Amino acid sequence: MSKFKNRKTKELPAISTASLPDIVFMLLFFFMVATVMRKNTLMIANELPIANQVEKLDKKIE
Repeated sequence: MSKFKNRKTKELPAISTASLPDIVFMLLFFFMVATVMRKNTLMIANELPIANQVEKLDKKIE
């Protein structure tokens, strides 16, 4: 005679993985189209700084 039903016994359905390959191929296609391969070399030389004052640091154990 109660108006409300007990919903504790209801289980969630399993997640369908049928569309997973479609999503993977769409992402693959997107990155293949969006990626640009560089044909020219850069005109700017990238020089890293040289360390001239190097000291060994002691380990601190606190």
